[in-house]
Amino acid sequence: MDDVDAVVIGSGPNGLVAAALLARAGWRVTVLERSAVAGGAVHSAEHTVPGYVHDTYSAFYGLLHSSPALSELGLDRSVAWAHFSAPVAAAVSPEVAAVCHSDPQGTAAGLARRAAVDGPAWLELYRWWTDVGTFFLRQMLGPVGEPRAGLAFARRARRDGLLATTQFLLGPIEALCSDRFADPAARALVAAGASHADVPVDAPGTTPAALILAMAAQQLGMPVPVGGAGRLAGALVDAVTAAGGVVQTSSEVTRVVVERNRVTGVETGDGAVLRARRAVLADTGPRALFGGLVDTHLLPTRYLAGLRRFRYGTGIFKVDLALDGPAPWAAPGLAETGVVHLTGDLDAMAEAAHQARGGVVPARPMLIVGQQSVADPSRAPAGGHTLWVETHVPPVPRATGSWARSKDAFLDVVMGRLEDHAPGLSARVVGTAVRTPQDLEHENPNLVGGDLGAGSTALDQQLVFRPVPGWFRYATPVKGLYLCSASTHPGGGVHGMAGHNCARRVLSDRRRHRI
Repeated sequence: MDDVDAVVIGSGPNGLVAAALLARAGWRVTVLERSAVAGGAVHSAEHTVPGYVHDTYSAFYGLLHSSPALSELGLDRSVAWAHFSAPVAAAVSPEVAAVCHSDPQGTAAGLARRAAVDGPAWLELYRWWTDVGTFFLRQMLGPVGEPRAGLAFARRARRDGLLATTQFLLGPIEALCSDRFADPAARALVAAGASHADVPVDAPGTTPAALILAMAAQQLGMPVPVGGAGRLAGALVDAVTAAGGVVQTSSEVTRVVVERNRVTGVETGDGAVLRARRAVLADTGPRALFGGLVDTHLLPTRYLAGLRRFRYGTGIFKVDLALDGPAPWAAPGLAETGVVHLTGDLDAMAEAAHQARGGVVPARPMLIVGQQSVADPSRAPAGGHTLWVETHVPPVPRATGSWARSKDAFLDVVMGRLEDHAPGLSARVVGTAVRTPQDLEHENPNLVGGDLGAGSTALDQQLVFRPVPGWFRYATPVKGLYLCSASTHPGGGVHGMAGHNCARRVLSDRRRHRI
C-alpha cells in the first residue's frame, strides 16, 4: 500500500463523513473496513424472502436531515428520499394511539380530540422548538463548547429564561409530559423518543433526546432512502471517492502503529502496513481502539480510568417481517405512519426500560415498528409490506445467561404484542428474520452488547464525559490518533456529526502544527 495523509478505521457513517471532508480538503485518505460492504450500521438486504428489502440496523433519518453533513456532502441530492404523511405515532393500548402528522396543525387537532388542552400544548412545544430548540440541537450536534452555537442558543433562550430552559432540559421527559399534556397517548407521543435510548423516562436528562426526536419528526418527518438504507451507505462512499479518497472493504485493521507516542500508520490482517503521514481516525469503540488496536501502556493512568467508566447501554432485539399485505392496525391513523411506537403509558415505558437495564427481559417491551414500505413501495413486491421491529433488552438475559436460550420465547412475546395491536398480523407474515444483541455484536463489533447507540445516553456519559472525561474533542493521548465514532459526542444516531466534528478538529490541529 502507498503512504497516505490519513487512514480512517471503519466505514460507518461517521468514518465516511470524516473521510469525505478530509479528502475534500486535499488530503489523501484511505478508509479500511473489515466487512465486505461499507456503511457500518447503515445497511439493507433481503433478510427474509426474495423481493423484500429490510434495513438491517438504522432505518429512519430525521436527525441526518437536521445535520450539516446532509447538504455539505450532497446527500439531500444523491439519495432519493421517501416521506410519510404521518411520521410517528405512539400507542398506549391496541385501540388508542396519538399520531404526529406532517402538518403541526393536523397533529394538534388530533390530540385535541382526546383532550382539548393537548392541541395547544403541542403547538406551544413546537413553537419553542422552532424558536429555541433548533438552536439547542445545533449546539448539541456541534463540538462541545463551540462558542457561536452556544451564544445563539443562549440568545434564543432568553424569552423563557436561560436557567429555566436549562432546568427544563435537564429534567425527566416524564415530568415534562405530565406537566403539559393531559391524555396518556399525547404524553406517550412526546416521550416516544425515549424508547430509542437506554435511560428510563423517569430519569433526569431524558428530555433532550426524546424532545429532539419528537420535534424533528414534526418538522422534518422520518425520511427513508428509496430502495433501502444501503442506498445511503453507497452515497456516503461515493462522497469519499468523488473527493479522491479510497474505501477498501474486507480489510481489517489489526494494529495501530505508534512510534515515540505518535501514530504512524496501521497494520491489516493480511500483514500489510499503511503509513499515515498526518493522522489516523478510528470509527470504533474506545475500548476496541485502546486494548485492541493500541497498547494501553501508551495511555495516562487517568485516561485508562476514564475508559473503564465508559458504559454501553442496553441491547437491541431486532425482528424483520415480510408481509403479504399491510399491517392490520386496530387503532386509527397507524396505517400511513412511518414509525409506530407501542409504548403503553409513561409508567409502562419506565417499567420496561428499568427491566432491560436490570438484566430482565421486559414482560411488555416497548416496540419501535418501522413501516418503510408505506412510503417506499420498492421495499416489497406488489401488495406486500415490510415491518422493521426493534426493542431494548439486556445485552445478556440474567435469567438464562444467553440469548440463544431466550430468543424463541421472547420472539413469541414480541409477536404477541404486535398481534394485540394489529389483529391478524401473524397470518400475513411470509418471512421472519431475528437478531439478538449477541448477533448484532457478532456482525459489527462496534455494537457492543447489541447497543446501537455505541454508548449509554445517561447524563454522566454525555458531553464533556464522552468518551473519557476531559477528552471530548476527538483527540486521544496518542499524537495524531483521533476517535470519531458514535462513542464520542454527540453520540448515537445517524447524523454523521462525530465524523464531521472530528475532521474539522484534525484539520485545525494540522493548521496549528499540532500533528
